[in-house]
Amino acid sequence: MRVLVLGAGKMTEAILTGFKASEDLSNWMIFSPSGVSAKNLSAKIGAKVVTDLQNIETPDWILVGCKPQQLPDLKQLLGEKFKDSLFVSILAAVSEEEQRRVLNAKYLIRVMPNLPVEYREGVSLLCSESARARLGSFEALFTKLGTALIVSETELDELTLLTGSGPAFFYEFAKNLSHSFESMSEEQREKLVRQVLLGAAKSGKSSKKSLSEMTDAVTSKAGVTIAVLENWRSQGFSEFVKKGIEAGKKRTEEIKALLRQS
Repeated sequence: MRVLVLGAGKMTEAILTGFKASEDLSNWMIFSPSGVSAKNLSAKIGAKVVTDLQNIETPDWILVGCKPQQLPDLKQLLGEKFKDSLFVSILAAVSEEEQRRVLNAKYLIRVMPNLPVEYREGVSLLCSESARARLGSFEALFTKLGTALIVSETELDELTLLTGSGPAFFYEFAKNLSHSFESMSEEQREKLVRQVLLGAAKSGKSSKKSLSEMTDAVTSKAGVTIAVLENWRSQGFSEFVKKGIEAGKKRTEEIKALLRQS
C-alpha cells in the first residue's frame, strides 16, 4: 500500500507508530515543510522521506496531518497533482466541504483519532459524504488502532472534545488526585495513580455495568468514598465539567471562524 503522509506532528506520529505493529510502512512516504520532522519520523517507523511532491507517483491515499492553518500553503504545494486521489484528513474544526474546496479534492474522509492510538488503545471517529463507499475499509483499518466508529460530521465535530481531548481531562484529574495526598514521593504517588487509572479503565471497558453502577460498587453507606463524592456533588461537580466542555465548544466555533477568514 502506497500512502503519502502530509505532516509529521504528534498525532501523525501516534497514528503511524500504532500502524507499525500491523502494517508494512516501507511504501509510506512522509512529507513535512522543513523536512526535519519527516526525516525523524520516517526513521522511527521505517517509512520514506519525500521532499518534492511533484515527482511522486499517485499514492493509494493521502493522509493529511498538517495544522488547519497550513491548508492554504498545502494547496499551493499540491496544485492539481492529486485532485483525483482520496484524502484522509485528521484536521479538526474544518468541514469536509471546506477541506475539499481548499485542497481541490474530489474525495475526502475525515478521521478524528486520539493519542492513545499509538498504543492501539485509541478511539477514531470517521465521517464522509464524498467517499462514503470507502468508509467501511477505513473503519476496519483504524480499528487496528483501537475503536473506530463511523459517525455524522456533526457528531464528529462535537464528540472530538470527548474522544480527542478526553485523555487530557483524565490525565489532569489523575494529576490533581495524586497531588491531594502527602504520603510517599510525588513520583511514587503518580505511579500509583497511573495504575488506578489503568485498572479503572480496564474494568470500565470489561464490565457490563453502567458507570453509575460501577461508582456505587466502590462506595459503602457512610464510608469515606461516598464522603468524597458527596462533597464534590454538593459543589456542582457535574456542572463544573459541563461548563468546561461548553468552553471547549465555544473555542471550536471561534477557531472555525478564524479559519474561514484566513
